[in-house]
Amino acid sequence: MIPFNGARRWLQPESGRGSGSDAAFFAARPDLVLVAKRAVRALGGGFVRYLDIAGSGVRRVTVDVPDTQRRVARLDIVDVEAPYGLTVRELQVATCAASGLGNQEIASALGCTRRTVATHLEHVFAKTGATSRALVATLIAAEDAYVAPLPSPDLVLPGPLLAVLRGPVTAPRVAVRAPRPRPALLGAVYPANPSAGGDVVAMRRGAKLAVQELNARGGIAGRRVEHVTVAATSEELLEAVTALTARGVDAIMLGNFPLPFARPAVAASAAAGAPVLHSMTGAVLSEDVRADPDGLGAVFQVCSTESAYVPGLLRTVRYLEDSGSFRPRRRRLAVLQRESTFDTGVFDRVQRQAAEAGWKLVFLESVPDRTASFSGLIRRLEQAEPDAVSLSIFPEPTLRAFLSTAGALREHALVHAAWSPVAPGFTRRFGEVSEGLVWSTVIGNVDSPVCDGFERRFRAAFGADPGLAAAAVHYDMVNVLAQAWSLVSRPWDFAAVQERLRSTSSFGVTGAHQFVGRGQHGLSYPDDTDDPTRGHPHLAYRISGGTNRRLVPPVLS
Repeated sequence: MIPFNGARRWLQPESGRGSGSDAAFFAARPDLVLVAKRAVRALGGGFVRYLDIAGSGVRRVTVDVPDTQRRVARLDIVDVEAPYGLTVRELQVATCAASGLGNQEIASALGCTRRTVATHLEHVFAKTGATSRALVATLIAAEDAYVAPLPSPDLVLPGPLLAVLRGPVTAPRVAVRAPRPRPALLGAVYPANPSAGGDVVAMRRGAKLAVQELNARGGIAGRRVEHVTVAATSEELLEAVTALTARGVDAIMLGNFPLPFARPAVAASAAAGAPVLHSMTGAVLSEDVRADPDGLGAVFQVCSTESAYVPGLLRTVRYLEDSGSFRPRRRRLAVLQRESTFDTGVFDRVQRQAAEAGWKLVFLESVPDRTASFSGLIRRLEQAEPDAVSLSIFPEPTLRAFLSTAGALREHALVHAAWSPVAPGFTRRFGEVSEGLVWSTVIGNVDSPVCDGFERRFRAAFGADPGLAAAAVHYDMVNVLAQAWSLVSRPWDFAAVQERLRSTSSFGVTGAHQFVGRGQHGLSYPDDTDDPTRGHPHLAYRISGGTNRRLVPPVLS
């Protein structure tokens, strides 16, 4: 191989004449002659500099148009060390990042995975000392370190450089059909185990309906939404979200999984950068986000936390007292907290909540999420003589086991359950054992034309009832995400999408959506906000005659 010591050439592109050193080099590089032609037409005097990475090594190219009257250009090409010790691949990634492309766009342009792009970007940050893409852009511009050939036609470069590297050209234009915009890719993971309850089917269908309607309207700014749904056991959840992020999804939605499995899966999803939306109510999930906003800033909890359920029950009891349908003897409260969401602060929190409502906490115990027998616990509960018993969110088999065992207790104590009865067909599956049960949800269907229309379209699409919350929640989640996507140029610009999710609000089937609660969770009314237009109303029902009859807020006539 003959060492390359640099080349210089004066060219008169209009006449095709040229002179200078290393004619063989320029003969082998007609692309540089094309650069000169563009420069004469575009620069009108002046110069541009960039890095040439065609072939081996890195070369500095300077294109100078000193005399617009003579319409000549001078090219100087010399071997250089890449700035900051970057590799050729890292230069390409840095050029794309500095030009406004997101990780998925860079991966598509360079024919690699998004994870590979993320690794290269980490190296770029480490070598340049940059702490953001904006600073990378500043450093690349200062070093004239944009590379050619251009990795992607979508780069946003300084105007003169873009004109020199990408056009206009003298060759005749060929009319081509504009490529269809890349779809927005939405991944979703829902529980696979049959005992998860009918709410899982409703969630999947709600999300599916939202995607179908979006695409029927033309998608997001002309982009179709591709919906990839995965069923996973709790043990498979982490593997499922890892596979989705490796596939390059632009957002992830999660159904309700036990907290010990949800936390690492949420963290892994957030680490990939794509927004993560979920409807789980474990308070620790939002606390994790609050404690680590940089690492978990991509995580958005669409509803409030289950810490709102006890205050909601006590408001409902007050309503029942006022209406004369319930007379507590001594205002004694018992709470059964599922083991997977039990935290050390729950006792003090519930005791305070009870005291504020004029009640006394007399029993609080952690219960395994999947408990088949409650005989011993029921005996201890009866000894505590509660007037009301509040159960946190349990799977249907666990809830059935409690209700079936607590017959005598239920004769004098009001029993309240959280969330589980939202599943379509709950009263049919539980039969008489559900009669008289009071239950509530911090997010669910509200009285509005939006809700009425959704319920009609759901029944028409699936020939089934949507239920009172699960389907609507995940229908809304898709549309909340779609709104954020529609406000940015690319769904895979994760930082921009996250900022839109934080800064915009919307109204859906379940009420108002905005992620301004502690740790980016949605607001519950009146638990988190006293403004009903800013949150989801806390809804309470009683099962009577196999029918869910809403207690709070009263149904509007």
